[in-house]
Amino acid sequence: MSYRLIDRASVDRIKAILQRGYAEAQNKLKDIEWRELPKEKVRSTVYAIDGSQGKQRLSGTIFYAVSSYAFGNGPPYRLVYTNAMLYNQGISDQIIRLQMGTLENKLGYLAGELGKVDYIMMDGTLTGSLTRPPVYPESVKDINALQAILDENFERLVDDFLTELEMHYKSLQEKLKNENRLSEGVILADDFVETFMKRYLKKGLIGYAKKVKIPSCETAPEKIPIPLEYLEKNIGKKVEDILEDVKRKFCRTIVLDDIREAIHVVLSYLEYLYSLDRLLEMDLVYIAKSFYNRRITQRLGIDVVDVPYLDAYLHMKFEGEIAGYYAFPEKVKVEHSIPDVLEGRFKNIEDALDRGVNMAYIRTMKGGVIYLLQSNEPINDELLSRILWHESNGYFRPLQRAHEGVKIEKRAFEAELAALLNIIKRESPELRVFLKYGRSPLE
Repeated sequence: MSYRLIDRASVDRIKAILQRGYAEAQNKLKDIEWRELPKEKVRSTVYAIDGSQGKQRLSGTIFYAVSSYAFGNGPPYRLVYTNAMLYNQGISDQIIRLQMGTLENKLGYLAGELGKVDYIMMDGTLTGSLTRPPVYPESVKDINALQAILDENFERLVDDFLTELEMHYKSLQEKLKNENRLSEGVILADDFVETFMKRYLKKGLIGYAKKVKIPSCETAPEKIPIPLEYLEKNIGKKVEDILEDVKRKFCRTIVLDDIREAIHVVLSYLEYLYSLDRLLEMDLVYIAKSFYNRRITQRLGIDVVDVPYLDAYLHMKFEGEIAGYYAFPEKVKVEHSIPDVLEGRFKNIEDALDRGVNMAYIRTMKGGVIYLLQSNEPINDELLSRILWHESNGYFRPLQRAHEGVKIEKRAFEAELAALLNIIKRESPELRVFLKYGRSPLE
């Protein structure tokens, strides 16, 4: 029996919601400095970077591929990584997203170094990359746990891995000079889990433990809240005594289920931070197509996002959706910080967090889409005239080509996965227990 999803009552209800929002915006329209785009486009060189992923869950296993692609003023480059992990609902999907972000950052830096281009164009936002990379809460928990277990050896572990990453980047850069596509050794964290387990943990019983309890005052990104009444009751006490008492009363206990998994998460997080830190050495332009910012409307107390408000303003002021841009007068501060134990190791990230991010809304052609533009460089006519050299039909051609080039086609991924599974089943029949079922019987 067929039925309609959208009836007349639904249409009227939705129209009423939108009309309320539009009326609210109209009532609070304020003058916005919508500037004309620079008339002259200045020749510049860029590489544009985009990423993609494909994944398939079987019975207890997740197979995946992540890829990044660079298109611009020079040969195209591609990094591809295919792997599998025993499925963990808490972190598996986030690790995959983290590795995709790592490959994008990594290739952005490497393509920029090889091509000596003026700008690196990234799909998305710099604030998003700085704010909460995937598995950040899990990363902080595991960093605190490993720091408690390893004591002074934790800093040695971090320094050792950063040294490996430095050599890794030099090796990748040399390989990319000769090969435009690399699929071996492009993610380092997965390869070093066992090495670091043996180097730092297997010497003691802790290396064989499954569950470990560790007292900690920072098991998550947020700090432990201390009730105001407690502080009022302890006015006059020495600070040292109050801190000791706080530790006894308010600190939590981390239960670490799997130390190997903790090492994996921490190394993956470090590799992501390192990739972003190196990328920030470049002049960057981030362009986001889909976003729901409320930087303008939040100040006005309006319950709509910025883009429809901007369009309402432009209709009122200029009677149409004209091209132009609005540059925020102040940098956007990112509410985030590097975990204390890692301070000083990622200077470019820390500087970006301290300074904030330059941000603008831009429409490159009449009636076109408004994009969110972010950069670690000032957003002014000089920058815009150089990146508009690459604009075509309302968008930036290098980013469009990067998006087209990186996409992992579902059909191709499933065909290659089927071939992989057949090889594993033939060579190791006992492993069929991990490969039997697709996603639907499990969820």
